[in-house]
Amino acid sequence: MIFPPDIQIPSHLQPYISRVWYAEGPAENAFPIFADGRTGLIFQQSGMTLGSQGKKLAHSFVFGQTLDPIILHTQPNCRILGLIFHPHVLPSIFRLHAKELTDECMDISLLPALPQVNLNEQLWHTSSPQRQFEILFSYLEKIITPIDLTMQYATRQILASKGKTSLKYLHYQLNLTERTFERRFEQYVGISPRLFSNIAQFQAALYMLDNGQFSKLSDIAYANGYADQSHFIRWFKKFTGVTPLEHCRNHSILKMTGC
Repeated sequence: MIFPPDIQIPSHLQPYISRVWYAEGPAENAFPIFADGRTGLIFQQSGMTLGSQGKKLAHSFVFGQTLDPIILHTQPNCRILGLIFHPHVLPSIFRLHAKELTDECMDISLLPALPQVNLNEQLWHTSSPQRQFEILFSYLEKIITPIDLTMQYATRQILASKGKTSLKYLHYQLNLTERTFERRFEQYVGISPRLFSNIAQFQAALYMLDNGQFSKLSDIAYANGYADQSHFIRWFKKFTGVTPLEHCRNHSILKMTGC
């Protein structure tokens, strides 16, 4: 895959966009996607398909929280541009309840509350990746509304603590009842705060695993707040479809650690 120079996210869009993603290359590729707490927008010129069933995806689509592991397949001579959003911003951009897109993606042209702008046509007729990102940024500038600051604070705290923050103390800090906190969290993030914490915990453990920062699996389990190794394995398999050792074998991580 070929990557262009760094794309700078405009400062006024940084509260909405976490990072950008770009890939281009002549060969077919498969991208495994695991739960990471983020949502986003993708434009692709490759005939991208989803999963083993080969579901065709729109050229421009929005995706919500990913819970079940999936694989994105690209065709030869692909170009993919991605905007990865902060966890809490889908309603502030697309005027929808975030839970509607959990484990789903939607053609951006089918979102009824958005202005009728032929985004695909503009992107298809632009050869420069830099200019294509500028078109996407300009599009977002026209449709964003203010973010929910309570949900911004809540998701940041959960991610920063790697899922270990007390949810009871968090909704107490925000002066919200537990039920109001949970309802608003699902509206803006798409999943419950407890499940979001589980994802943050899993991602911290996955990072240790992928970087060989362990001598045995129980090291990862205890470092990331799991009750024991079995607890860690159950959650890992839920989000990836395989056990940690199977993941290691698939990615040759055992060679790094000597396990």
